[in-house]
Amino acid sequence: MRQNLSWVAFLLMCFAVVGLTGLFASYGPLIPLERGVARNAVLDQALAEGRGPDGAARLEALRDPLGSLAGIVLVPGDIVDRVLAARAVVRSEETREAASVAYRVRLMLGIVTLLGGLFGAGVMLFALKQSRV
Repeated sequence: MRQNLSWVAFLLMCFAVVGLTGLFASYGPLIPLERGVARNAVLDQALAEGRGPDGAARLEALRDPLGSLAGIVLVPGDIVDRVLAARAVVRSEETREAASVAYRVRLMLGIVTLLGGLFGAGVMLFALKQSRV
């Protein structure tokens, strides 16, 4: 009976480790995309607000939502050119962040696979020891 419980625990942990790893891994890759979409929405708003006679004042109200892009968008010049330059920065950051997240997800999967294998080996050794007793 005890040996059967060991095998059931082993099976449950195999599924739990794989399931939780997949769950955690499914969140990371979306982060750069979500940030890029949010930043592009602010840039769309800046493009709309920047046109017209009082565009500079309306753009100034977007300083906080623009964040690090404010230095590109709020300088004098053509609003379209400034927004295009900011979009290039957003694309570059998205690419860099996506590569970073992909590396971390792969690292996490490798570590969890290794730890799962060690756990499985431990359970197998325990089960073998119990069967000899």
